[in-house]
Amino acid sequence: MIRLPARFHVLGLIAAVVTPVWLFAAYLLTQYALGERTRFESDARDTAKQVALVVEGELVRLVTIINGLSKSAAFATGDLDAMYAETTRLVAGTNRIITLQDVGGAELLNSRLPLNAPLARRTPATTLERARLAGGRPLVSGAYDSPDGVRISVSMSVASDRMLVLSVPTDDVLSVMLPAVPDGWTLAIGDGEGKYVARSTLHGETTGKPGLPEYVAQVVGESGTFTSKNFQGLTLLAGYYRPPSSGWFYAANIPLAAAQAPLWRSLWAISAIAAFALLLSGLLAYFVAKRFTKAAEGLAARANALGRGLPVEPLSTSVSEFTVIADAMRVAELALTRRAREMEAVLETAPAAVWFTYDPEARLVIRNRFAADLMGISTTGRTGFGKPDQVIDTIASKGGHMILREDRPLSRAMRGEFTDNEESAYTLLDGTQRVLLTSARPIRDPRDNVIGAVQVSLDITDRKKGEEQRRLLVNELNHRVKNSLAVVQSIAMQTLRSAKSLPEARDALVGRLVSLGQAHDILTQENWSGAELGDVVTAAISPHAHLDRFEIDGPSVWLEPNIAMSLALAFHELTTNATKYGALSGVDGKVSIKWDVKDHALAVSEEDAQLSIEWREHGGPVVTPTDRKGFGTRMMERMFNSASGNSVSFSLEPLGILCRFEITVSSAPPVSSLSPAA
Repeated sequence: MIRLPARFHVLGLIAAVVTPVWLFAAYLLTQYALGERTRFESDARDTAKQVALVVEGELVRLVTIINGLSKSAAFATGDLDAMYAETTRLVAGTNRIITLQDVGGAELLNSRLPLNAPLARRTPATTLERARLAGGRPLVSGAYDSPDGVRISVSMSVASDRMLVLSVPTDDVLSVMLPAVPDGWTLAIGDGEGKYVARSTLHGETTGKPGLPEYVAQVVGESGTFTSKNFQGLTLLAGYYRPPSSGWFYAANIPLAAAQAPLWRSLWAISAIAAFALLLSGLLAYFVAKRFTKAAEGLAARANALGRGLPVEPLSTSVSEFTVIADAMRVAELALTRRAREMEAVLETAPAAVWFTYDPEARLVIRNRFAADLMGISTTGRTGFGKPDQVIDTIASKGGHMILREDRPLSRAMRGEFTDNEESAYTLLDGTQRVLLTSARPIRDPRDNVIGAVQVSLDITDRKKGEEQRRLLVNELNHRVKNSLAVVQSIAMQTLRSAKSLPEARDALVGRLVSLGQAHDILTQENWSGAELGDVVTAAISPHAHLDRFEIDGPSVWLEPNIAMSLALAFHELTTNATKYGALSGVDGKVSIKWDVKDHALAVSEEDAQLSIEWREHGGPVVTPTDRKGFGTRMMERMFNSASGNSVSFSLEPLGILCRFEITVSSAPPVSSLSPAA
């Protein structure tokens, strides 16, 4: 709020009395000015329509000429020599040109050229133009460039595929339009594409050229008015009319300043009267309000003292209202002093760190005793609360990202932002680390402007350490249980879906769960850090056949838990299938399981390697190819899909099934994240 001396308020009172009179006068004059603007708009539309009638009449006359020519004896007999003589006679002594051409654009006759001279090819008529000509209606072109300057033409059909064209320079249109142009107005004619046909001023510079897009875009419908700038940047009031016959539009323009002149004259008159009345009011206000000035200055001095925390003295004045206000200030000063002492006692006692700042950069802060202790600042010899000090240098981070000084809660509160229960880690100069739970708010004045900020923080370092330990244990257990349940659920659903009978489903499900349990046993022995590939293979195949029926060969490879479980299930399915239908179903069949490890060219990490495993059956019954995929095949394809970076492939060879796995593994076993007790 802007505070003004008493004399200005008296001036405002006087002004309030005379202002309604000024407003009424302004209303009357403005209505007059708006009426003048409406009259100019009506004149613009009428002028455009008048010019349109004149020019459209000339276009009708041109159509009449070629219509009469098309019905002459020469055109009736098709005598080209006679037609040429007739057309040259009609345009003799003028800058007009008559041509006969087909709808494909080829000229058959040109009154400007000798009869046997080579003729030009024009742009073929469009489908819409052909339909208009075929209906016996004349066709009026837009402005176009030609060797003889910018021209327009009218066309009539004289046969199913021929048309007679009369071309005239746009200067002829200008000469017809100029007598109808009123003084002070600029008239313009535009064709259907928005190009100038004629303009009462600057005709030679604009004819055939496109009008301003923002101007042409406002010419919508049959007639109307609008304001727009011209090529010189002058704002115009424009009225337009578009007759349906030619498709052209006719625009009458007058400078907007000329239409607004009555309004400006009204405003100047009102301003002069208002200035005189204000001057008179100022003189009256000066003499009437002078006696209030001294008392107001004394009251202002006491208000300033109250704001700075200084004693408020009594005020002696003849204005009783000012005396009441001064006494109220004295009472307020005593109450504020008491409240300040109470707040200081609370802040020094509360077990929470509190910072205040009134510095826009939040570099100078007022802190309570707990905040000083938290930041490692000595409170020995502390004399009181309320004196600003420099902030100490600390390193703050949130979510692993460093927080700059200007992005911390107290600085953000100085910008009007709110912070609620935000956790941040702070490292002090001596290396001590603290985790604080912080809330911050801006301090605003009565006008809602931010003048300061307050931050309250609780030390939750010990609590966070305990929460982190519990979270790690719970997450690890939750992750393992969910993975195991998901695998069991998938196995159960797929087994029941593919089994032909309940006993078959029971036996298959038991076998798969046993294989899964054996993989769990191996991983549990290693604290779920992984497993050796040889152990996984042996545990998966041994329940189904003697190991002497297998040829197992490969280096030591450490598998991650998820890969170990997937391979355990895969070897279980392969062994079960070989026992029922493959090499292990007979007495002589055997299975070769071999693997090798090599560097992985597409590995993300330097420790990644490519594990290749081959399962090859031989000595069993002859394999019959089939398009049907069993449960085991579908399961392995899902577990080792290309999206995971792994793959599995099958091929049916005459001696037995060949299955290959390509798996990305780590070349070194990871360190277990759980202790043996876990």
